[in-house]
Amino acid sequence: MNDQFPCIDGHVHGDVRRFRGSPAAYVRKIRRAGIHAVALIETAEEVLLARRRFGDFVIPVPRVKMHSCTRGEIERLLDAGCPGIKFIAPRHPYSDQRSWPLYDAIEKRRAVAVFHTGYLGFGGREDPPVSMAHMRAAEVETVCRRFPDMKTIMAHFSNPWWEEAWKVSWSRANVYADLSGGTAFRRSLAMWAETFAPDGRLMADSLSKLTFASDVSYFHGRAHGFGPYLDFYQALLDRIGAPARLRRAVWGGTVARLFGVRI
Repeated sequence: MNDQFPCIDGHVHGDVRRFRGSPAAYVRKIRRAGIHAVALIETAEEVLLARRRFGDFVIPVPRVKMHSCTRGEIERLLDAGCPGIKFIAPRHPYSDQRSWPLYDAIEKRRAVAVFHTGYLGFGGREDPPVSMAHMRAAEVETVCRRFPDMKTIMAHFSNPWWEEAWKVSWSRANVYADLSGGTAFRRSLAMWAETFAPDGRLMADSLSKLTFASDVSYFHGRAHGFGPYLDFYQALLDRIGAPARLRRAVWGGTVARLFGVRI
């Protein structure tokens, strides 16, 4: 459980087509467990269906295929009510100029670009293969110097390039990052405390760029897979002595502001 501030899980997955039961009852249950809303990352069809079925519990963030996506497709998704777009598995580095029209559309519409950063957890033989180096925080930093007003979230803190993600999120005004995924919360809490409060001195301007997210699945399977992430973030915030205003921002205030939702 968190500090009792409204919490948004800023990066989740799940197939609502497999959901059985009452959407309203499900939302009540998850909110009682500590999650007020979720940013769902799936196909456009799936996230828009989830929004229709689960209302404002779902923030729809569709993932797109960067090599074939067009500016027009981005604009249509934003027009359909999606406040952000997810980028993952590019065939070229994120900073490649072929993707600039996509970023320009997001920046001009004041939407959010969510970038998968670092290691890809899924396996299989890819054709063509995807390089995780194309998705490191340094690539996002190049993009954000070209599009400084584009609101950006780096998912997974660019694992394993943690220090790089810290530098980019701390130094770029519109770049934020989360510790979602199966790795960060398993690392030493001391390491993360030192990241945001070196030698015990809290860097408020750094912590203010951190957002809560889990990367777990909702709507089917394990309904409360986000529990360890709530505990991890809580332990980190307690250890570094984060004040109430920053706790509120990390738990959901920043994500709500970026996506333009109320909590």
